[in-house]
Amino acid sequence: MRNNESFDPSGHLEIYKIFQDGTEECVFDEANTITSGMGVGLGLLYAGSGSQTMTDFQIRYFQLGTSGNSVVDTYGVSQFSLVSAFGQVNSNDYGVNTTLPIVAHDLMNWNGTSKATDPGPTQWLFVAISDNAIKRVDLNSVTYILYADRQTCNDQIVNEIGLFMQNPLNVSPKRSNMVAYRPFINITKTSDFSLLFKWTLNF
Repeated sequence: MRNNESFDPSGHLEIYKIFQDGTEECVFDEANTITSGMGVGLGLLYAGSGSQTMTDFQIRYFQLGTSGNSVVDTYGVSQFSLVSAFGQVNSNDYGVNTTLPIVAHDLMNWNGTSKATDPGPTQWLFVAISDNAIKRVDLNSVTYILYADRQTCNDQIVNEIGLFMQNPLNVSPKRSNMVAYRPFINITKTSDFSLLFKWTLNF
């Protein structure tokens, strides 16, 4: 992290289609928004008022969603959840044959409480980010390599993604807060290709 008086993190998201023959097509390459959830999590860390375990402040989950097109012109730092994350209504949204490591726990609302899903319960589906998917670029930058394989989200229109801290309040069940968000162009996912998200955060 830069040693100065202001903390102004930024991010950049690249999205690639990876076809079965190994060819790649870049379909998105733009900056993303660091949400207020990042400030909330780091504020808890520095104030010592949240979890006493450092790993709870790590970015270890992501979500994909289907309604980012509705906020392309209006989203900002106050965004604390995807507009319509996969798994809110149908637990098979990611696909019955997906190899993604999907876990269920709570999503932190803007006020620190658990945000309910559309049907009512508080459990949301998150995709876990493994250690080998996190790459240190330099002293101030980290890249997350996120992957949706050819069996994942097929026949779905994918157009939003979010990154989440693990559990900054150290509550049970876990309660993750969104720290970065980006809506993007509609991508109709099929078994013809995998999706690779290369997301770099600069601190």
